[in-house]
Amino acid sequence: MSNINLKVGVLASHKGSLLLIKEINSKDKKYYWNIIKGTFDSEKDKDILATAHREAIEEAGVKISIEGFLNIITKSKKGGITIQINLIANLTSKKLKIASRGDQLKENEDIREVKFYTKKELRKMKKDDFMNERAFIAIRGWLNGKKNDISLLKFCS
Repeated sequence: MSNINLKVGVLASHKGSLLLIKEINSKDKKYYWNIIKGTFDSEKDKDILATAHREAIEEAGVKISIEGFLNIITKSKKGGITIQINLIANLTSKKLKIASRGDQLKENEDIREVKFYTKKELRKMKKDDFMNERAFIAIRGWLNGKKNDISLLKFCS
């Protein structure tokens, strides 16, 4: 049986700029830019929208309003598949706050910076500046104005 890993990405923006986090890649121990992203946890989260809100607070200290659905990106690897659902959000609070080192260790994270990037700045960045191809694809979609109605994702109670 394959292992399924459900990730929720959040492309959070404010006044046309996108919020990115700079975090460590566990493979090469270097820091890269990434979107807010985390794993759906059925014990903590009612649904993927709850995951998005939780991750925005945990990783950048911000509150968000979900505005739409961008895409779903899958990645197969030996023994399983990662399904990443990317959502479009606006910040409802602009005060950025990186979690304490202790809180990051509890979540197995290492985030060093949180920063807004303009569309012009993002267009100049290379694929290698980002954590992975999934982040790069999501950001390119956001830059191209892709956005679907959140109702495309059906939620059951």
